[in-house]
Amino acid sequence: MDIATHALASLALSRAILPRAPKLVWAWTVPAGVIADSDQFSALISPSAYLAWYRTYTHSLLVSFLIAGIFASLFRVWSSPELRQRLSVRAIFVAVLLVQGLHLAMDSAQWQGSELFWPFKTARIAADWLPSIDPWIIAILVAAVLLPEFFHLVNSEIGAKDKRPRGFVAAILGLAFVLLYMGLRAELHATAIAQLRNRAYVGEFPRQVAAFSEFTSLVSWHGIAETESALHQVTVNILPSRPSSFDPGVNLFKPEPSPLLQAAQATESAQRFLRIARFPKATLEKIEAGTEVQIRDLRYAAAEERKFEPMVTAEFDLAGKMQSETIVWASRDTPR
Repeated sequence: MDIATHALASLALSRAILPRAPKLVWAWTVPAGVIADSDQFSALISPSAYLAWYRTYTHSLLVSFLIAGIFASLFRVWSSPELRQRLSVRAIFVAVLLVQGLHLAMDSAQWQGSELFWPFKTARIAADWLPSIDPWIIAILVAAVLLPEFFHLVNSEIGAKDKRPRGFVAAILGLAFVLLYMGLRAELHATAIAQLRNRAYVGEFPRQVAAFSEFTSLVSWHGIAETESALHQVTVNILPSRPSSFDPGVNLFKPEPSPLLQAAQATESAQRFLRIARFPKATLEKIEAGTEVQIRDLRYAAAEERKFEPMVTAEFDLAGKMQSETIVWASRDTPR
C-alpha cells in the first residue's frame, strides 16, 4: 500500500483509539504508521538491494515491537510533562503497535506480501486481494478524516456545540468500511481463483493459480495459471448477471531444460530471486556474444507493476561459459 494510504489509515486509527488525545499525538502515531515503508528507498540503491529489503525486515512483527518501544522511549524523553499527564507512555506504545499492525495487515492483503515472521520464517504473506494503490480505500479514509472537519466548520458557523471527540465516530465507521471492503475483495478473489482452477489451459490443468486485482475494477482480475509446460496470463471477469468469461490470454511456454538454464538458476542472484518469485519465467535469448538467460516473476506483469520489477540476467559466451550474472531492473520491451 502507498505511503499516503498508510498515513490516512494511521490518522483514522489514532482518532478511533485515542479520541480525546491532543492532536500533537499524531506526530507520533502517523510517522509510526508509515515508517515501515522506509524500505522503499532501497530502490534508489539497486534492484538487488530492493529485492533484499523491500517488504522484509521493516515489515515484520518483531521489528514492529522494537519500533513501538523506540517511539515510546522517545515520547518519554521528548514530550512535555503536560502531554505525559494526559497520555501515558504505555498508551503511546500500544497506539504505535496498533498503527503498525494495521500497516502490516493492509500490506499483507496485497500481492507483494510481507515477511511478517522474519527472522524465524522468510516466507512472504500475500493474500493478493488489493492492488498496490487502492482508490476506494483512499476515498473511504479521506472521507473519514475530512468529513468531521467539514461538519465542525458548519456547526461552528451556526453556533452548535458538540462535546463528543471530533472525528471519533467517523474514524470508527471509516475503518469498519475498509474492513468490509477488504472482505468483499477477499470474496471476489476467491471466486476468481476458483474459476481459474476449473479451466484447462492448452489441454492441461493448472498446478497453481493466482489472481491479482485491477486498480479500480472489482470484477476484473488478472490471472496467472501454471501448468506442466507453460505459464498462462488471462483475465477473468466476475459479473453477477452472467457466467465469468476469460480473454484468450497469453501462453508462455517454459524453455526446455538445458545446461545454460541450470547454470543460470544455480547462481546466487537467481537463488535469491527464486526464493521470492511465485511465477518465475525463464527466457533464453541469443546475443552477439553468446546467450543471455533472463528470469522474471510474472506477478509484476499481472499486477501491472512496471516501475520496480527486478529480474535476473546471466550471460554466457559462445562456449557456454558464464560471463556475468546479476539482478537488474526489467524494462517493458524485454521479452517475457
